[in-house]
Amino acid sequence: MVKISGQCLRWLLRGFLVLSISGTQASSPLTAGQLLPLLSIDTEGELLLQDGARQFEPWQSDSGLGQPQVIQYMAARSSTSKLNEPLTDALKRAAFPSGAVRVTTILNLADAAWGTRGFVLNELENNKKKYPEAILVVDEAGAGLQQWQLTPKNSAIAVVAPDGAVALFHEGPMDSAGIEQVLAMIQGWISE
Repeated sequence: MVKISGQCLRWLLRGFLVLSISGTQASSPLTAGQLLPLLSIDTEGELLLQDGARQFEPWQSDSGLGQPQVIQYMAARSSTSKLNEPLTDALKRAAFPSGAVRVTTILNLADAAWGTRGFVLNELENNKKKYPEAILVVDEAGAGLQQWQLTPKNSAIAVVAPDGAVALFHEGPMDSAGIEQVLAMIQGWISE
């Protein structure tokens, strides 16, 4: 029988943890400089209001090619929407020309708290009425979480260049330096 000292065991466990974490991060298909992997949401999809009635149509992530995009993908939970408020507030304050940047919010309804589906859809509809230009997408089955290999019960931001390449990807709350970076990228693309 082989005996392993406590120090050696701790070293092995730390090494295993580092390999596990780095392997997880390296596997994400949302990598800066690479094209945004196509995401198709056919169940529910983009929320539209037709004569005041809620309707959905299929949505694809390549629908915004040709202009800068900020795509927010989040669990349909109030706690995750708060993670992105500093960025969304900064985008509003930046007052980019109308239509210059495409901001899409995708709610993962499969990652909503149990029993909140109706509430989430009503809130989404109210937001669409308040901001008719907003692109609001419902991911009923969690396709984006799987396709883009995101962390459950969290929020992710993908900033996509007009050519469809991921310029920045971030999960969780974004700090002020990250927000300034996003705004600078968008301004640079608009100025070209």
